[in-house]
Amino acid sequence: MDYSQYKQLEFRRKFWKFFGAQISVFDPLTNQLVGMIKMKAWKLREDIRLYRDVSLAQEVFRIHARQVIDFGATYDVFDSASNQQLFSLRRKGLKSTFVRDKWLLLDNNGNEFGTILETSSGLALARRWLELLPFGDIIGLIFAFFPQTYTISVNDANGTPHVGATITHRKNPFIVKMGLDTTQAQMAIDARVSVAATALLSVIDAVKNN
Repeated sequence: MDYSQYKQLEFRRKFWKFFGAQISVFDPLTNQLVGMIKMKAWKLREDIRLYRDVSLAQEVFRIHARQVIDFGATYDVFDSASNQQLFSLRRKGLKSTFVRDKWLLLDNNGNEFGTILETSSGLALARRWLELLPFGDIIGLIFAFFPQTYTISVNDANGTPHVGATITHRKNPFIVKMGLDTTQAQMAIDARVSVAATALLSVIDAVKNN
């Protein structure tokens, strides 16, 4: 599956489906299904796998956690056809936990070539700290329905970052959506990077809220 042909993709899952949840990937312009992520009980220590369709017959890529999720978890992305490692995503633990979500994009030599940064910074702080107050669970549920945004940036030959894609995370009581958009990109980005990043964020959100 060549995802570079899509300028926008939408990752969808049912809000109240707790076990055996699945994330469906759609072309929002045609509403055509172009991918499927499915895992039993959403255990992050296992592989995350993206398939071409609901038959789960053709695997596109897999994301493998090096260790059980922690502050600084690293996930390696492999092309399923060639079994070749493509790149890695590493979470900046303390910043992601207490300020706003941040990930590093690393090549196979461990060199940083980009970042994923939560850009709805005010809401990010509110989500993290207001949930510590009495009735924090209720407050957290309210804030869950405010849009959450991310920017995927990639570095040019001089190390200067440029926006390659944006992710918008929206919820309602029935469905959770993560929209991937490259229409306003300042620099072309490998579609496998943006799709893998959105898939990983979608799975982590599913685990966190189930």
